[in-house]
Amino acid sequence: MKRLYWLVRRELWESRAIWFVPLACALIIAGGTLIASFGHGVLVVDGHATGFVDRLNSALTPGKAQAVVSTTLGAIALPFFITILLTQFFYSLDALYGERRDRSVLFWKSLPVSDAETVLAKLLVAGLLIPIVAALAALATQLLVCGIASATLASAPVLVSQLWSPAVWAGSLLVMGYVLVAGILWYLPLVGWLLLVSASVPRAPFLWAFLPPLALSLAEYVAFRTSYLFGVVGERFGNTGLFAHAFRHVHGTGFAIVVEEGRLELPRALTELMRPAEFFASASVWAGIVVGIGCVAAAIWMRRYRDATA
Repeated sequence: MKRLYWLVRRELWESRAIWFVPLACALIIAGGTLIASFGHGVLVVDGHATGFVDRLNSALTPGKAQAVVSTTLGAIALPFFITILLTQFFYSLDALYGERRDRSVLFWKSLPVSDAETVLAKLLVAGLLIPIVAALAALATQLLVCGIASATLASAPVLVSQLWSPAVWAGSLLVMGYVLVAGILWYLPLVGWLLLVSASVPRAPFLWAFLPPLALSLAEYVAFRTSYLFGVVGERFGNTGLFAHAFRHVHGTGFAIVVEEGRLELPRALTELMRPAEFFASASVWAGIVVGIGCVAAAIWMRRYRDATA
């Protein structure tokens, strides 16, 4: 266990993108919020220019203000969950291939560290620590944006009062925690497959990550005129599949906020759209976990018997 701990520490030291990507995302969002706070939004209603804050304040009730804040917190967190998938993809694809490319695998194999410990350490970083770091960065950014908004929107007391509402933050943390756990399980087969590719291919791991699934999908279509495999694999390569399985379908305005004369339309709370029982009991989720475990086991085997110079 101590060796595994230090292997994980090594990955965190060497793979700076784990920290830099969420940090860059946080700086962009916080910087954009800070710049926007110096502006003076104007909303034109029936030919009359009205201050956006004043117009919004007149249309808000405590319930609607709570929905606005909840939606805003979700919108702030969304880019971080998108970056999780991108960081996982490039980290996992280079995690074992990079060692063979620069021949450092020869040094690591000379140490009293097993191949299983090495691969599992990289799996922990890709599948667990990258999502956790991004979620913590999202939470810090939410707090920072709410702090800026509290000072900027002082003339909208109804909205400001909801920025620090315990109920709003509890709902936001619940949704973030749910998406975090769901994403770790949902993307396990993708991470496992990328580690297997990284441990086995002689070169061009990026192409090898896509070509076998595409070739099998094409063979299925030619043989049976179906695209089931393409749909199953495609779900794991994006965020759409995760959200489609983890949340109920949204009708109406979706996640948009519409402010018009005498009308303020808000999306439903994300906590109402969560369906954890269906997600965690889904056959596709558990099948993906089995596939992911199989790919990780194969990656361990490949690292043990693969030619270190290839």
